[in-house]
Amino acid sequence: MFYLCSMTGLHILWFRQDLRVHDHAPLKAAALAATRDGGEVLPLFILESDQAPTAFLIESLRDLEGALELRGAALHYRRGDPMAVLSELHRAHGILSLHVHETTQAISADQGLESWAMRAGVPLRTYPQFGPEPQSSDMSWSGASWDGFMAAPRHEAPSALPAAQVGFGQRPVADSTVATDQGGRRAAIAQLRAVLGRVSDLGQVATPEAPAPSYYDQLAPYLEAGVLSVRETWQAAVTARNQYLSAGQEIRAARVTALIRQLPDLYRARYGAPSRPGRQAQAAGGAARSQDPQLSLDLGPTGTG
Repeated sequence: MFYLCSMTGLHILWFRQDLRVHDHAPLKAAALAATRDGGEVLPLFILESDQAPTAFLIESLRDLEGALELRGAALHYRRGDPMAVLSELHRAHGILSLHVHETTQAISADQGLESWAMRAGVPLRTYPQFGPEPQSSDMSWSGASWDGFMAAPRHEAPSALPAAQVGFGQRPVADSTVATDQGGRRAAIAQLRAVLGRVSDLGQVATPEAPAPSYYDQLAPYLEAGVLSVRETWQAAVTARNQYLSAGQEIRAARVTALIRQLPDLYRARYGAPSRPGRQAQAAGGAARSQDPQLSLDLGPTGTG
């Protein structure tokens, strides 16, 4: 056997590029596993030894902490090699299952985690978040499969978690002297609503010397950290685009359409997909609403078109 351990039962929820609780498939699955199989959910963030925390990351982690606390859980911090961290937790407490979202790293980067889980006898569950699984070995994909993935109802955040407490660790400290860099879920939602025209602009004015950044560029830090899910952003953008088209505001609709077409960039980074969806994204219906108004993204009903 790889380990001798007393199995007290942890379902590890390892946050990586998914610093949110809404539209979070691993969170939902870990909670269901604890209810079904017993054990407790351990929300975990691992800062690797060579990773320098930024003010943006710290702000995002604080928002995640607050969202977990509302559900009776706490974010646990560890620093070092992820496999060593997981090994120590398994030896000390016993890991019943490990739940993670895919990241933008190449698929080969996951092989070490898969090998560790196999040797340790820990069920590993990896969930897509940037788009559907590729449809063939050449990583090809279609607009229809992309739209279908993005149009699916968002995952509701559970109202409570059967949470573990095994030593919270120490929150990382940003190397920067800047107190805040507009990280976090609330800032992300404000930025998304601003670029889609739901609130006043955030002072970003185009000049000949410094053209206004694209909608995607303004949202990219939040999407890359997973503070916003790509699905949430897609559904909000499709709704806004259809509203602009209905109102005859073709220029604004075109900018939102450009955002929609760039959203697969994280998917391409993950899978090296060679092509973009071949057709313009269509609107989705029936998106689920969260009951957590401070942290959820209430998109309202999605249009058609």
